[in-house]
Amino acid sequence: MRCDTFEVRPRSHRDTLLLLELLDASAACNNQVNYDRRQTLFTTQDNADTRVPVNKLKSTVKQAVTQEEYRQQYIQTLGSAAPQQVVQKNWEPWKAYFAILSKYRDPNNSKVTERPSPPGYWKENGTRIPRTVIRNDQYTLELGDRSRLEIPVGMDLKEKYGLGYQERLRLEVAGQPRWTGKQGRLEIVYDRDTETFTAYRTVGDEDNPPRRRDSYQPTSLATTTSGNKVVAAVDIGANNLAAATTTEGDHRLYHGRPAFRTFHAHTERIAELQSRLPDEIWSSEQIRNLSQTRSRQRNHAMDALIRDLGEWLTERNVTELIVGALSDVREKHWSATVNEKTDLFWAHGRFRRRLSNVLEFEYGITVTEKSEAGTSSECPACESADVHRSGDLLQCHSCGREGHSDIAGSTNFLRKHAAESIDIETNGSMARPVAAGENTKADGHHISVPCLEWNDHTWTGKHAGHSIKKEPTNQSTTQSARGNVAPGVSDD
Repeated sequence: MRCDTFEVRPRSHRDTLLLLELLDASAACNNQVNYDRRQTLFTTQDNADTRVPVNKLKSTVKQAVTQEEYRQQYIQTLGSAAPQQVVQKNWEPWKAYFAILSKYRDPNNSKVTERPSPPGYWKENGTRIPRTVIRNDQYTLELGDRSRLEIPVGMDLKEKYGLGYQERLRLEVAGQPRWTGKQGRLEIVYDRDTETFTAYRTVGDEDNPPRRRDSYQPTSLATTTSGNKVVAAVDIGANNLAAATTTEGDHRLYHGRPAFRTFHAHTERIAELQSRLPDEIWSSEQIRNLSQTRSRQRNHAMDALIRDLGEWLTERNVTELIVGALSDVREKHWSATVNEKTDLFWAHGRFRRRLSNVLEFEYGITVTEKSEAGTSSECPACESADVHRSGDLLQCHSCGREGHSDIAGSTNFLRKHAAESIDIETNGSMARPVAAGENTKADGHHISVPCLEWNDHTWTGKHAGHSIKKEPTNQSTTQSARGNVAPGVSDD
């Protein structure tokens, strides 16, 4: 199962108020269901003379509430199907809770050592998070020139906001659908910080896997035109986020310093605000908002990098990607700044999971992690260890070549771990720092390499030591010339 994400845009102030009230009622329903289940859990545990088996405890908590009970209570606000979906959605974290509780109680399991906490409420800072869940056959999502979403509303809200008896709430949506397949459940969440609504639509199931909307077919990219297997390696760093090299001699570099400066500015501002707090206070609404903004911006850059890398690898028929373990960076170059870059800014754990998930599932590229120790201390052209590294520049005293140190590292990393039967193109020149354009194999002192820089919207080419930054496209629905809101093809 996969998920498409859309921005939801109410067409009027009335629609905004109606949608907010609908989402708030749904959150109240979920919190009430969760309260009843938590109380049942606590009561069952407290009144038992012996420890209740997990399976029995799970069954008791699940049966503590019924879908019909909450359907009757919330039908006039949410409609007939939404309360049932909320009850089912609420049970999902409970299933995970009991699975972890079983491992915690298992004497042979040493991985879970702390007792898990039961699921919490849809709340943040003591306030309900407006959120709802809609069954797959209860909403209509039309994608095209004027993309729209229609969702059901209870009779009380219809009368309050002037909707007809058979009318549903119609909303505009914006976003790029990535998947096609069986339509699944829809969730809508309101973010108070940004005052925006976001819809998440699941696509596909176990019997009907989702498919990408583009024409990509993994089976057609297994080999190059010559029949040789193409492998790539990525050197993950702190200053340059990722340097990629393929066995065909192609390179790609993602320059991370500008993105880190933005992240670090947020970090310093958070530290400044924390220093002003009283001793007994650890956070504030402004600090939480800044932290969320910092994380969202970092995740946006990370996800865009992975997508760009996936497209680039696919174009070059790569079937396997070797990723460097970041522990080597910590061991050799540890400092407070490097620690902030690798652990906080780069969030290496999230990056590895996301990289593996996206490339393997969406692009058919196998991802493996290997140690990259010692790969930046020799020349990729002559393999001599008599090299000098100064910042991003690597100079070889044996053959006179010079080039980008991270590109050299990814090339050596690829040579170290690729199968012996795979030839790696290392003849010719080395890629230099701050180069422009696509990589070529032309003769000369050095070859050019795409050096991309994040501009808060996309990864763009860096040319002659400066960035070419494009203004983000205005995707407002008011653009009459553009017309459409969320480009795509309707599943109908």
